[in-house]
Amino acid sequence: MTTSERPPADGDTLLLEYVRNRGAPCPMCGYNLRNLPTSTCPECREALSLTIGVRKLRFGWLLVTVIPGAFSGVAAVLLLIPLTAYLFLEGEAPWQPWSIDAFGWLSGLATLVLVRYRYAFLRQPQAAQRVWAVMAWAIHVAALAAFLAAAWFLP
Repeated sequence: MTTSERPPADGDTLLLEYVRNRGAPCPMCGYNLRNLPTSTCPECREALSLTIGVRKLRFGWLLVTVIPGAFSGVAAVLLLIPLTAYLFLEGEAPWQPWSIDAFGWLSGLATLVLVRYRYAFLRQPQAAQRVWAVMAWAIHVAALAAFLAAAWFLP
């Protein structure tokens, strides 16, 4: 029977065939899985599966893209504390810090969405990831410049 005529095997069978006469460490505990009788590690009792993956994921552009939004989100949370105190003590607060805070919350939310869909981001070519990173930084730098100009020129 040739390879093309073989019936398809299930995942457990393929895993057991792979480790038959081949030393492979358990990804959880490092136990040598050579001649494994079942698809469970005998040492740590973790269920095992045979998968295909990349040797090294490249998270660089994802991190560069996430940094300004994460910073803005954390700053928005921290800015909300004095804004709320000022609101209760003075009765109203200027619009500029509220707009900065709103931008931070939106930016943080967008960052959480990006982290949620990180694998879609990582599937994009490096050039596209770089464009997303540059756009994220450009938006944050432009927002900072706009907020500084508003604080400087507007009452």
